[in-house]
Amino acid sequence: MYRLGWPCATLFAKMGIPLLIKVEIIHDNEADVYVATSPDLKGLVVEAETLDELEKEVWSLVPELLSLDKPRLRVKAVTHLSFFQPPVAV
Repeated sequence: MYRLGWPCATLFAKMGIPLLIKVEIIHDNEADVYVATSPDLKGLVVEAETLDELEKEVWSLVPELLSLDKPRLRVKAVTHLSFFQPPVAV
């Protein structure tokens, strides 16, 4: 597996190597929602009340965003999302 944000990701996807998209999740305490963004995929900003809803929304948006951001990349090449919650500073 190769991460979408790394160099030559499109080339590796064409070779059939699955790509991974890193998705960072934070919890907005004031709004009481989870927010997902990705350093690998431009435009990915999703919010939802639960983590399950957030994951479903992210999976539904990834193909559309990929077709806009990386039109030469086959959407099927991305088969994995890595959800990551950075540690909260106290």
